[in-house]
Amino acid sequence: MKAYSLDLRTKILVAYQYKEGSIRQLAQRFKVSARFVGELIVRFRHTGSCAPKPHGGGNPPCIDQSKHETLLVLVQQYPDATLKELCCVLEERCQVTASKSSMQRTLAKLQLTRKKRLGMRQNVTQKRFKNSAESIKKK
Repeated sequence: MKAYSLDLRTKILVAYQYKEGSIRQLAQRFKVSARFVGELIVRFRHTGSCAPKPHGGGNPPCIDQSKHETLLVLVQQYPDATLKELCCVLEERCQVTASKSSMQRTLAKLQLTRKKRLGMRQNVTQKRFKNSAESIKKK
């Protein structure tokens, strides 16, 4: 969710300072939650700023930068390995437990592609008619 603008935050604080209503009334007036208004007032009292907090950054990836070189070698060594197989080999070598989706994101970040097995079934799509009733009548 995107942070509320500084302009809106300032308007809420000015309205609160001029006692134009309670926290709940200001929340209804500016179409925000009462909790947001209350936390904005507390933050302004403690810090003197109404700016939003910086983004937390999210969870760090389980396959960090130090493992990228090892992963590059693994993909070259096992070009037809599946994602699950690469996860298992990486766990044996680096003691890092990674999921298939984490492995896929890391391979995409490193722009590594894997050779497909020749023995695997190819994805075949059948031609479809615009109107299935027409195809039945033609027979």
